Amino acid sequence: MSVVSTGVRLTAALLLFALTAHAEPTVQQLIDADHWIRARAALETRLKVAPNDPVATRQMAQVLHAFNDLPGAQAQAERAVKLAPNDPEAHFTLAEVAGDQAQHANPLKQLGLAKKFRKEAEQAIALDPKHVEARLDLISFHYQAPGIAGGDKKKAAALAAEIERIAPEQAWRAKATIAGQLKDSTALAASYKEGVAKQPNDYRARTSYANWLAAPWRSPAEAETHARAAVALDPERCAAYTILVVVQAREKKWDQVDATIAEAAAKVPDDLSPVYQAGRVALTDANDPVRAEGYFRRYLSKPSEGGTSTQAAARWRLGLALEKQGRKEEAIKEIQLASELDPKFEPAKKDLKRIKG
Repeated sequence: MSVVSTGVRLTAALLLFALTAHAEPTVQQLIDADHWIRARAALETRLKVAPNDPVATRQMAQVLHAFNDLPGAQAQAERAVKLAPNDPEAHFTLAEVAGDQAQHANPLKQLGLAKKFRKEAEQAIALDPKHVEARLDLISFHYQAPGIAGGDKKKAAALAAEIERIAPEQAWRAKATIAGQLKDSTALAASYKEGVAKQPNDYRARTSYANWLAAPWRSPAEAETHARAAVALDPERCAAYTILVVVQAREKKWDQVDATIAEAAAKVPDDLSPVYQAGRVALTDANDPVRAEGYFRRYLSKPSEGGTSTQAAARWRLGLALEKQGRKEEAIKEIQLASELDPKFEPAKKDLKRIKG
């Protein structure tokens, strides 16, 4: 083989490596990192070309669920199960949608939805015996559901033991789930600390512990350390920036708040959660309604990312900021708009009645 041909092959290999290194993330990677707007756009394109793609259908159900479109998510999840009845993720997605529906349904429908959740989550485990997420959801179910729906705390303990056996590095999550259900703050803190100790390079472990520590009566300084570690692990995810902003805003370090918001906006432009939380803290903790107004108006300048505070919630809080400034008519207009955007949003209903009354 000639030197020239070897050089050409090496160059081609290096080019391929460079292209791969800078390739667009997959839809699943976008979903895992909470980039729901980008995932939705990619899936809409995919489903136009391949409407019966079972993976894309299931992923679209996850996306619609993140945007709180429960009827749409249910339809897509049901279809995903029909297209791929042996896909554990399709059954798990349907379980999560049913579980969310159960929490918001009237008592007559709750029982049926709870049973559907359990059936689909258990089917996900039957198809994938190492399915951790389904077990975690079932642990919560067994603590929350009445016996008539199949709730059983002993089964929750057994599921936690299974996670310890099949994925010991994830055991802290099972412990945290149980501690949360029991409202055992000591056990909850210990589980989060264990998560960071066992998985120091896991973004979720870092942000879970940071979020716990961020409360003013715990350790905001330590929370900031873990949040910054999470940013270093993945600067293109938003949760860690949001925690930093909350800690900084509570201390009224507004220059730092704005710097963190700018850093987040550069890396995660679709998610303005840090802006919303800056406004919330400015309004409720710092009693600075003028500053809060500015943050809420910025948050409302773009559509909300999936899984984040809704436009209705932001309109409601903007209305409260305006009310604190004595701008009653403007406040009523914003809170009225919040109610129109989400007729089931009770805080807006209550405050609209109070201000008008």
